[in-house]
Amino acid sequence: MAHNQTSTSIDMQDFVVWTTASPTTFNYLSFLRHIDLNDLFLALTDGVKYLRTKQDLNFVIASQHSTSQLKNGGNWENEVIQEMARDICKLLVLHCSNMRDMSIDMANRKWSSDSYRCSSIPNISFWITCREIPDELLLIPTYRGADNCLSQLVEFYWGATHWTSEFLVALSKVSRRLRKIVINMSNFGRNESNEHARNMGKLINAQTALQDIQFIKCKPRVLPAIMFGLRSQQKTLRRFYFQGMVKDWSVFSELVHLTNLQEMSFVQANFRCSEVEMISASHFPKLTKLVFNVAWFRFPIIIPEIIIKNSGKKITTFSLPQYYYPSCDDFVPTVALSVAKYCPNLVHFEYFAKKKEFPQLVLLFASCPLLEKVMIAGCDEEADDLLLQLANHELPNLSEFGIAAQWTFSPLSLETFFVKSKAPLKSFSVSLSSCFADEHMNVVLRCFGDALTRVHVETSREISKKTVTKANKHIHDFSYKMIEIFEPGLLCR
Repeated sequence: MAHNQTSTSIDMQDFVVWTTASPTTFNYLSFLRHIDLNDLFLALTDGVKYLRTKQDLNFVIASQHSTSQLKNGGNWENEVIQEMARDICKLLVLHCSNMRDMSIDMANRKWSSDSYRCSSIPNISFWITCREIPDELLLIPTYRGADNCLSQLVEFYWGATHWTSEFLVALSKVSRRLRKIVINMSNFGRNESNEHARNMGKLINAQTALQDIQFIKCKPRVLPAIMFGLRSQQKTLRRFYFQGMVKDWSVFSELVHLTNLQEMSFVQANFRCSEVEMISASHFPKLTKLVFNVAWFRFPIIIPEIIIKNSGKKITTFSLPQYYYPSCDDFVPTVALSVAKYCPNLVHFEYFAKKKEFPQLVLLFASCPLLEKVMIAGCDEEADDLLLQLANHELPNLSEFGIAAQWTFSPLSLETFFVKSKAPLKSFSVSLSSCFADEHMNVVLRCFGDALTRVHVETSREISKKTVTKANKHIHDFSYKMIEIFEPGLLCR
């Protein structure tokens, strides 16, 4: 690749590829919507290494300063990559007027399953294997044309393994219309710095229409510095996602100010006792979705229950499928009871329930007639009575129902639930089961037949080939897996 470039301008015609390939008749740059800077770096590195293997290739890098042939070898390979990176970035910002999505995904978490990703680019599984991205790529917000190109960005994903502060500062000056920001520090190194973190906060603070923000395993020590910009987004922010542990600081200290939130999700989060008082005074009047998945509460007060009591009126989705709290024999969670009382518009419900909470589930089914999708997780409990009591309430909208628990229940109680509830199921799933067998599967087929489009079964009991064949004939999406359950109560909190 060669170019003739002045210090102030660059044109597509300045780029010449020294191969026998004919020029393209399609303007690919005008259709470019996404760029990942780490993938671009890997592609350049991969391309240079490939070209070095071509002994007969007259590959020349020409600049206003020097001309070098690739076959000469030496230590100039990095300089070649850097020069190419700079020129490609200048080309991109001048001619990509429809760029919408930019990322620095050095762990390849976001795009590893993307079928459009170049297959020659290697996957990186741990941060220490990563080479730092050249400054020439990180300077992309400073090149002429960046104001036009990067001002159109609506999504930014930051998954670097080291601070890219200069890049963040420059991006905050040209990209102010981001609607979604993802900050992923899963593969980050150990050089946490509040000073650098504040530059990420500046990027958040600079936005004028931010709707969705995600924090993934961000280092607790720098979280306050990053999150300081959230208050400036309280009018527009609608979705908040948080994954990871927090020490000596509460994420709710900033979250309580975001009163226009519609969705709030916590995954693998560890909450402190002091947060209870803080959340008790909070109110999210527009909240429709509340998710806590694999959460630890250090006191037998379940934080999502407090949020429900204050902000449950419009909630349509509530998920608490796996959570833990300190062992307390006389403590009975009342989360399901609160959902029944404060969430009349509930449509999607996921919950982990012990037998002592079964009466609350019955009340919930009776109080939430709009339920469409339900998933119940639990321990090794006898659940015949629960199914028979649930059968007393008609569920005219229930299209998806799942049991992810080591429950034991008879085919008769399952059939009674199906028939009397009049649930128009389209999807049914059972996992971690120690009882589901041929008789249960025949009940499913007898009650619904071709009406079901999806049935997934994981059980320690063997289902006959005849029944499996029949299920495959009637159900478009059917799967059966025989599993081993080594110890009862595997999922008990």
